[in-house]
Amino acid sequence: MLTLEDLFPPYQLQIRCGDVEMRVLRDDDIPEIVELIRSGITDASLPMPFLADWHALPFQLGVVDQQPAHSLSWWWQQRATVAADNWKLPLIVRRGGVAVGMQDVMAEDFPQRRSIESGSWLASKWHGQGIGTRMRQMMVTLAFDELDALECRSGYIEGNAASAAVSRKTGYVDVGARRIVQRNGGELVGVIEHEVCVTPATFIRPTEPIEISGADALRRFFKIERF
Repeated sequence: MLTLEDLFPPYQLQIRCGDVEMRVLRDDDIPEIVELIRSGITDASLPMPFLADWHALPFQLGVVDQQPAHSLSWWWQQRATVAADNWKLPLIVRRGGVAVGMQDVMAEDFPQRRSIESGSWLASKWHGQGIGTRMRQMMVTLAFDELDALECRSGYIEGNAASAAVSRKTGYVDVGARRIVQRNGGELVGVIEHEVCVTPATFIRPTEPIEISGADALRRFFKIERF
């Protein structure tokens, strides 16, 4: 009998580093992630890190533009993007089997550009324990070692020292800055986003080994040819 892993090979992907594991989000994981969002995922002393304050929407079951329906729509859209030249992987992050956050991986025109972008969040109660750095290092290891990416790009809002530190500890370097628009508290706000990039030459790997399984199936699914 066919399994979901047969039908959707990204479900075969597993990345491990010590007691931290990442894999593609499944519907069964969503209630746990929703509870994490409700528990808080940002630091009030730092700038709002997202393009929109989706995490601050009121929690109202059965309402399409509130939590959790808003986030459900986003996760399902990511999973539905399966073209070889445009794909997204929402990765749930667990530590010791307990969900702690999300690490999103995105690529457009990957066969030609070999560039990957990412975004992430970590529940507030797990901040300051090195998990954010480790999950970024795990994602970059997947990109360079298994997908033959040439670079990984990300960004952080000016003043967000925690996000900047994660990038620095992973080997990202600043490559520019731009003014972007955030939707925050019902208003449009202009903020500075610093753009950062890591390459195989600058990448700082974790001290613990990283184990990746399911990458062969992922490459076949997205038609990624190795160099």
